Amino acid sequence: MFLDMKSYGPRPEPLPPTPSKPNLSPREQKILAWVICFNIVVLFIAPIGGATVIHSLLAFIFK
Repeated sequence: MFLDMKSYGPRPEPLPPTPSKPNLSPREQKILAWVICFNIVVLFIAPIGGATVIHSLLAFIFK
């Protein structure tokens, strides 16, 4: 017969609550939305016009 010994003994102490992660500020949310939109646009332009050309132009402008 099987005897479960794991239920015997002192109970483990509960873990302390994990600190909540900070939320994004409205400015950070706006920047994140623009980055996602830009990536979606590049996703559709890449097969047609070449995203590397667009990326190099943006890198040249915003260096």
